[in-house]
Amino acid sequence: MTVIKVVTFNTLFGGHDDFGLGASTRWDGQIEFLKGLRPDILALQECSFWDLLGNRRMYQTLNALGMGSAFLAYANETTSGHRFHSVIMLSRRIQVLAQGADRDRYHHVMGWANLLLPGADSPVGLRHLHLDPFDPRNRAREVAPLEVLAAPGRRSLVVGDINSIGAGYAEPDWTRLPPHLLNGHLRSPGQEAVSDREATELLARAGFVDASVPFGHGTVATAAFSEGDVPRRQDLVLQSPDMAIAQVSYQVHMEPVYKGLSDHAAVSVDYDLSHLVQAV
Repeated sequence: MTVIKVVTFNTLFGGHDDFGLGASTRWDGQIEFLKGLRPDILALQECSFWDLLGNRRMYQTLNALGMGSAFLAYANETTSGHRFHSVIMLSRRIQVLAQGADRDRYHHVMGWANLLLPGADSPVGLRHLHLDPFDPRNRAREVAPLEVLAAPGRRSLVVGDINSIGAGYAEPDWTRLPPHLLNGHLRSPGQEAVSDREATELLARAGFVDASVPFGHGTVATAAFSEGDVPRRQDLVLQSPDMAIAQVSYQVHMEPVYKGLSDHAAVSVDYDLSHLVQAV
């Protein structure tokens, strides 16, 4: 049995205080936590300032975790001057066939890679997302090209901070949020004032399987735990049907939230690659 672990985690300003410019105490704790998970594919969001000095913080993280390779997808600048880069890190068991990034369509950036997993006979397409937090309509546009990755015969993973609520999660009580924070979550004015889930619904209609659902964890929140916010499940691992057959576990790790390391939990999914070989 060959099992690999996929992990997605929003680092909150790259693990550094003062919007990414301050102390690294949270980063130190994140390293200890992530090492304990032993990921093979690690998708990190909000890697602020990890590009400086030749991607120095990215390589510090790579070396501290003892992983094999890292790729930084350089993000667009936000209206407040942030660049929330995304990083894909891989264990030495994973081979890279191709990788790159797309900023043109995305509010932040999409990192991507085509990977060869141990013992597998065909590649797995990985798409790493950190979608628009302010505009649900734009989130739908961001995911539109990904539908083909769920086609029969394709092994694909779409992971990251989707900023859209996943399948099976109950409708939150949006009255807890002030009006100036609602537009990023709700349907357009004139429609019912419920969460806009078009991005995740489009991917579901294309055939993607939300990894939380087969294990009955669709109701477990992953983000927005601070006072005055509305907890929700937006850190997702979505899988094409031909990849979903290999899934053997799903877990939400709350340690980063409980220890003040991030405002997001981490999500991990295990895949038994022998199921992929048997399915051929």
